Amino acid sequence: MEPLVQHTERFSELLAVSCGTLVSTWDAATVRRALQWARYLLHVYRRFAGRGRVREALERRLHGPRGPLGLRSFAALESGDARLALRLLRNRALAPAAVRVLPSLLFPGPAADSEDDVPQSRLVLLARRGSALHLLFRLGGDAPKDALLRTHAELLYARLRELGGADSTAARKLLDTLWTQGPREHVLSVTAEALLRGADPVPARATDPACADETQKLLHWLLESPEILAAFCRHLSAKRLASVAGCHQALSRAYLDLLTAWAKRLHYDLQKGAWVPPQLEDMPWEELCLRLQNLCHAQPFLQQEVLVTLRACKALDGDFEVPGMSIWTDLLLALPGGA
Repeated sequence: MEPLVQHTERFSELLAVSCGTLVSTWDAATVRRALQWARYLLHVYRRFAGRGRVREALERRLHGPRGPLGLRSFAALESGDARLALRLLRNRALAPAAVRVLPSLLFPGPAADSEDDVPQSRLVLLARRGSALHLLFRLGGDAPKDALLRTHAELLYARLRELGGADSTAARKLLDTLWTQGPREHVLSVTAEALLRGADPVPARATDPACADETQKLLHWLLESPEILAAFCRHLSAKRLASVAGCHQALSRAYLDLLTAWAKRLHYDLQKGAWVPPQLEDMPWEELCLRLQNLCHAQPFLQQEVLVTLRACKALDGDFEVPGMSIWTDLLLALPGGA
């Protein structure tokens, strides 16, 4: 019993240290050991929670004025690992090497999400209490991409859900804060992942009712800001964006409108025999073709939408059939079914 009590008391001290400046000396191994310690005590809690005498003995030793940062009760062991993780995430004094290893330790992926490990759902619950912004700000580029995006999408949905379904003002304020203060490329990638999770019922697509309100908030935020929408449509890869557009018809329409606007900016260079952008920041011909091709391959309804749009533009431009006379003619020739 005594060693167990000492382990528990030492962990209480560790929780207090995790909020201070001493963590500036921690390396990746120290963080790993601290989290393993917390998870060991979680196993202790699960083992002794139903054993009255042992639990009462531990409660007596832990009970008392340990301050706001330590453990006040045996029951606190159940969330000790998540409390430690959250304090480390919020502590700006934590050494960079330790920060870089945190995401892989906290979000190991679905294979590690079992009763014997740290369920990601518990970290998501903590995020609903205020950590979602911090995670997005701090860990944008320091973790395995797929696992991090998936987890951050869940965190974002949890935070949006907490803000309520009826009023979108608070949700827009949250998303605007992420956009202005967070790593923008990561925010856009997380938004795309979240929209894929909450796909609306465009032909044969099922939707998660729990995500419907949050998905609409994300879509409204994207579609109401030309700057953010343009960044979203330029940052994501052609294949990724086609997948997202295939899930949300309003977004696919806005994306296609942007592509046609970018196409109008190209002019035909007779010497090069090619369509070229007037400015370096404009979308080049090759990328424009790639994005339209990916849209056509993503969903049958998207291919139809692309072809109808380009043929309408071609008709307004004189309905030329000779290559090099109209960009719409040349784009149609480059697309499946366009000729």
